[in-house]
Amino acid sequence: MKALILAAGLGTRLAPITDNVPKSLVPVNGKPIIFKQIENLMENDISDITIISGYKSDVLEKTVHEKWTNIRFARSINYADTNNMYSAYLGIKSMYGSGKIEPFIMMNADVFFDASVIKTLINCTASNAIVVDIGKYNEESMKVVEKEGRLVAISKKITEEDALGSSIDIYKFDSEGGKVFFDHCVKFIEKEKEVKLWSEVAINEALLEVKFTACPLNGRWFEIDDHDDLIAAELIFNEEKQ
Repeated sequence: MKALILAAGLGTRLAPITDNVPKSLVPVNGKPIIFKQIENLMENDISDITIISGYKSDVLEKTVHEKWTNIRFARSINYADTNNMYSAYLGIKSMYGSGKIEPFIMMNADVFFDASVIKTLINCTASNAIVVDIGKYNEESMKVVEKEGRLVAISKKITEEDALGSSIDIYKFDSEGGKVFFDHCVKFIEKEKEVKLWSEVAINEALLEVKFTACPLNGRWFEIDDHDDLIAAELIFNEEKQ
């Protein structure tokens, strides 16, 4: 199992912290967000990790390689003018080239969460899955809709009445699911020249072709976009980690 971390974004709402470091290196109780993600993966025997860097890429790559020399990076040169679908597109191309796409886990680099989340996702019997905080409705998060045991939609615009819960932006793909997702990224980016879309736009298309299942959240998580989020995350994780 491989892992892809999307970490190219600007993180402007966390300025002035992000004036000198990328958002993924912002610390929660002293631990950079991306360090926690890498540790979570390695604790669950996933060491084949690719990170998409962009803003402050030199700082991110140097800082990570000081601790983990085996982690690979692919740079998004156009990070200021693209969104995370473009990062996912670059990441899958970097990991697999023109070869067969193998199973992988994908996540955004602004979510601080427990290692138990990855353990549960790996052990989830579904080949394609989205980690969902079931019953949680967060306006800023992607929400999912479930019908007859499969996910059929993911979007920020889903109503509370229709939502199963909120996605925490961690996804598991098998070979088929990864290829269908990537093919939709290619369609939007190469054919339609749409480079500012969320990766979930392509995932939403993939849900219609491949069965994805909700993997119930097991552990704590918090998406960190601004200073209020950072304060909240530090309170939530100011306990012994799970």
